[in-house]
Amino acid sequence: MLDTLTTLLQPWADLYSASAWLPTMVIATHVLALFAGGGIAIAADRRVLLARPDRSDGFVAAADELQATHGVVIRALVVMVLSGTALATADIGTFAGSVVFWTKMGAFALLIGNGVMMRSVEARLLAVAREALALPVAGPDVTAAWQGLRRHAWVSLAGWFVVVLLGVVVANV
Repeated sequence: MLDTLTTLLQPWADLYSASAWLPTMVIATHVLALFAGGGIAIAADRRVLLARPDRSDGFVAAADELQATHGVVIRALVVMVLSGTALATADIGTFAGSVVFWTKMGAFALLIGNGVMMRSVEARLLAVAREALALPVAGPDVTAAWQGLRRHAWVSLAGWFVVVLLGVVVANV
């Protein structure tokens, strides 16, 4: 199976290894997407962790701000996957057998899964907080949803740091 895959990818591997500018462009694209997506995600996680909304409108504002970051982060993740695929397929024999590479891919998958769950919790928080704002009396409590969002922000922070660390390790072992 690996031999067949290596044979199929050999033209790309040959082009990649024979070029000075192609590896530079692929690596730069991968790292810049990581900086953009990861940087914005980490900043958003930090805002969630530091925010202490005391009213439903505060929860709505904080969750709306977080929601506004998703488009950039998702686009950066797509670029990371495409450039990462280009990097891995340029030397499939090395990466296919690398425990560090597959550990990084597992950490990346967990990061994506946490992001999906975080968006779900965020949507629930926004719905509950907006419902509370619409009521003339005290509405539903939003603190449980907020605590869930904070837990996902901690997992996101850890996930980004682990993915970056493993990316450095896989590039150097």
